[in-house]
Amino acid sequence: MIAEDRVLFAAARQDFREEHRLAVEALAPFDWEKVAAVAESHGVAPIVGANLKAENLQRAFFENVLIKAQEAERLARGIARLREAGYQVMLLKGTALDLLVYREPWVTTSKDSDLLLRPAPGRRLSDDEREVRLSLYRSGIECDLLRHHDVDMNGVLPVRFDRIWESALPVDFHGQEAFVMSPEDLLISLCINSCRKRFFRLKHLFDIAETVRRLDIDWDRLAACAREDRCEGIVYAALHVTKETLGCEVPDGALESLGVPRSRVLLIRRLVARFLRRGSLGSPPSPLLPYASYRWGQALRSFRVAVTWEPPAHRRALTPSPSPTAHPDHRERGV
Repeated sequence: MIAEDRVLFAAARQDFREEHRLAVEALAPFDWEKVAAVAESHGVAPIVGANLKAENLQRAFFENVLIKAQEAERLARGIARLREAGYQVMLLKGTALDLLVYREPWVTTSKDSDLLLRPAPGRRLSDDEREVRLSLYRSGIECDLLRHHDVDMNGVLPVRFDRIWESALPVDFHGQEAFVMSPEDLLISLCINSCRKRFFRLKHLFDIAETVRRLDIDWDRLAACAREDRCEGIVYAALHVTKETLGCEVPDGALESLGVPRSRVLLIRRLVARFLRRGSLGSPPSPLLPYASYRWGQALRSFRVAVTWEPPAHRRALTPSPSPTAHPDHRERGV
């Protein structure tokens, strides 16, 4: 692992303590330009810049404060329109983390907002509901109906969205009623999102580490839900990578309770160790780790989807051009 990666692993955290500052100082001299470039490309420039007081990252910090405020206002208006159209709205990924995990919404950057929708019980959808969803999609608010392509990886995973809604929690988002996932379902979704980017995108590791630190996770329930959604290997790999990079306070036995076969555990650990020994955050990681984290049938399905993929019918009607595939690479839209 190169010095610049170690600097980023130490600095990508909300609780940047004296021990982390000393760890960064011990790595000097290192290439500040490379640290800044990787932090920018991995979506963590604001928090890294704030922690390291790096002048070449201060602009990212100030720009993101303004951008996040504007995005929150726009998203609140979008949620209001969706509720008027007859939908219940669930906040996903970074939008949920802004409320539940981040001390301030500016700590990371993002390219879009993600929402999961379902018809509100007892309400009739408005006649213009499709146009409402279409206009929001075009503005960068991905609002999928009944399921979300990022959470089930375009159908690769049999995610129980009904269970997610059953345990969802109500929140206030800038004056608008919305929902967020339970802590366990949120953490699982973050692990899945990390898999989509081959596990070594720093923003996603930051999201996982901070969620584990700040939310009260029922680890037995997390293991049961991961097995139910057949993504226990993905959750294992994501938590293991986070532990080996940023640090992740997973209780003893929590990873073992996922029930990942020993042969797959050994393969995952070997691939992670190999990347940390030979790879770097500045270069694209291999797709081998995501495929090692799948069940065998899922690996075949993911490969087939990568070759033949087209949007599901409910998204084809809303998106003017194909969305990127479920293949674990860096072509996907958003973070």
